[in-house]
Amino acid sequence: MLELIARIRERLVQGAYLNEAAISHGVVTPILNALGWDSADPQQLVPEFPIPGRGRIDFALFTLGQRPAVFIEVKGVGLTFEGDRQLFEYAFHEGVPFCVLTDGRQWSFYLPSGQGSYDDRRVYRLQLDDREPEECARILTRYLARDRVRDGSALIDAQRDYRDAAGQRQAVAALPRAWAELVAAPHELLIETVANKAEALCGFKPALSDVAAFLAQLAPDSLSTTGAAARPQIARKTGGAVSVQPDRSKPADQKPATSPEGTALGDRAVTARIFGQHRSYPTASLALVDVLRSIAARDPAKIAELSSRVRGRTRNLIARTPNEINPSRPDLARAAEFSPGWLVGLNVSNREKMAIIRLACEVAGLSMPDDVDIDLTSRGCIFAKGERAGRAAYGSWIIRR
Repeated sequence: MLELIARIRERLVQGAYLNEAAISHGVVTPILNALGWDSADPQQLVPEFPIPGRGRIDFALFTLGQRPAVFIEVKGVGLTFEGDRQLFEYAFHEGVPFCVLTDGRQWSFYLPSGQGSYDDRRVYRLQLDDREPEECARILTRYLARDRVRDGSALIDAQRDYRDAAGQRQAVAALPRAWAELVAAPHELLIETVANKAEALCGFKPALSDVAAFLAQLAPDSLSTTGAAARPQIARKTGGAVSVQPDRSKPADQKPATSPEGTALGDRAVTARIFGQHRSYPTASLALVDVLRSIAARDPAKIAELSSRVRGRTRNLIARTPNEINPSRPDLARAAEFSPGWLVGLNVSNREKMAIIRLACEVAGLSMPDDVDIDLTSRGCIFAKGERAGRAAYGSWIIRR
């Protein structure tokens, strides 16, 4: 097979195959013979196979029974674009599950029963003179070897490859919406990552609320997917603080947009007043981190005491390492740094977040609501499904008061 492919490649470069007949006899038939098909046996291979009332297909391959297993249509070099519609019509008419379109150089393998355009239903495209002979032999064997066609493994592999290719197309098509939803309702990790990068570039870390406002500006005006809300909530800068305002262009009876975690964007904002400064956050976790950061900045020495006050039986909410946050699975410890060398665990409920803030104020000698005014348990703060699931997975925290 390798020597045959090498010879065919040389002749293709030389332009030796002048028409369809030359390609059929000089390329397709020798390759089929090498793949186990007996071109002299009409029970295996029938050239010029008639399609009643429609025409003829260049090659029909048979395994068991009277129904063809594979159709192969041959075109002149560079003319494969002319044959896909005809090939699909023939395959549908005869109920053939797999077909091939080739000009000797390019081999396209199709599942006619697939969805979408002809290109979408292409399982694989092999350029014979652009691949190593070993790779060409592997692909041709995978889809056209007689023993594999006969036992059904070739079709099974083709169907699997089609699903993988279709899945990749869907994944690529979903990327714009994935990015749009991420910046429309930024996740804590995305906001923290951007903030850390900004700090690495200039030496100063921006407020998380400022990062959330910046990301909101990147969101497109609409998300063009079926069933999605027309416009996400928009964060706007107002006199030094970031306020989150709903988009008034949305009809009153329209359901609020939802984030990837399932939280209603319109209900998700958290407002606070920290040392006289009004702030707004897209999530409760970001609010917790920012409040702790503001408190810790006044007296970092008090963090160790706070850590001991919120320690649970087996885990700690405020610790130095992810291993202390979740000893059994530190790789799953969802936490954020609020002061150099100190992390706060985020897989806790809104009520427990409020308990941490109250204890932080108590340890720091601050007053609520005079110094810190925030309520994470109010109706205006609805939390993501992921946070509730996280609490179920990691268990409730026991906070010593």
